[in-house]
Amino acid sequence: MSQLRSLIALTLLAGGAGCSATSDAAPEASSDAGAADGATTDAAADKRGARYCEVLLGVAAGASVHVEVYSTEGLNECPDDLWSKLDVASLRASTGATLVVLNGPRYWTLDSLAGSSLLDPTPRDFGGIAMRQAGAIDLSLAEATASQRAYALHTIQRESAFTWWAGKPVFELVGPDAHVYTMQSYSVQQVATQSEATLPSLGASLALPAGWSFRSRTLASDLVATATSGTAVVVQDDVGDTYLQTQ
Repeated sequence: MSQLRSLIALTLLAGGAGCSATSDAAPEASSDAGAADGATTDAAADKRGARYCEVLLGVAAGASVHVEVYSTEGLNECPDDLWSKLDVASLRASTGATLVVLNGPRYWTLDSLAGSSLLDPTPRDFGGIAMRQAGAIDLSLAEATASQRAYALHTIQRESAFTWWAGKPVFELVGPDAHVYTMQSYSVQQVATQSEATLPSLGASLALPAGWSFRSRTLASDLVATATSGTAVVVQDDVGDTYLQTQ
């Protein structure tokens, strides 16, 4: 399930509903297109440091898996007392899902997220935590169980715009081709225990491949990442943090 969680996290954290992923590990993965009624998450709020969680519900049908992704984004910050009590077996029984993945808690390291659509804005209750369907993706069984390598590049279809504000810190991976990938969210405890305070020194603990480097810096001006022809490139490090190509 950790491999499936990795792929879905890359897919949906890059821009919300109506997105699809292609990579060497998942060449044909695709999601349902579009939002149900054009509803969007709260783009005006300062997202940096905001906590969110996701519940992924997968239903196997023949040789494929249909996964619906529910997120607390825009509703609440995933109360730990409730999140810690969620039980995968109980959720499978109550939802009828073939598999359940709990993805979180995660924290945003960007400042503004605009244009991220919801597939279904109707709240759904998961153990007392309200979530909405952020998106869905269909995978073959082979894709769902394939190993998702850290530092593998994934091309994502998305329309949203991400902004990191001037005067704020950013945490970046620089690839062997000199492209820059800016962290958009970090995993607080799924692989390693992290906090905002530990991020500047993250590079010392990463298993960076040859040609890759990590850096932190303070922005002199706003950094805005918009989709190019409706696509973007994302990558995860080996502790589950997600980065978006910004240069």
